[in-house]
Amino acid sequence: MRDKRLDQKLDCKTCGTIYLDIPEGAKDGTPIHCSTCGGYLGTWGELQDDFAEQSDSGVFDLKRGQIIEK
Repeated sequence: MRDKRLDQKLDCKTCGTIYLDIPEGAKDGTPIHCSTCGGYLGTWGELQDDFAEQSDSGVFDLKRGQIIEK
C-alpha cells in the first residue's frame, strides 16, 4: 500500500496547504514561500530534495509549484 500523504518541508506549517510560490529561474538557494499565506517553506534545493525523497513511490508530481497526486 502506498502512502498518499506528503509531510516534512513540503506543507506550509502556517496554513497547512501545499502550494509553493517558485520564482522564475529559481536556484538551489532561492527562498520559497507558500503561495497561499506567504509563509517561508525553505530553499528550493531543500524542497526539491524533500520532494524527491517522498515521491519515490511515483504517487506525486510537482507542476507549477503545486504538488499533485498522480
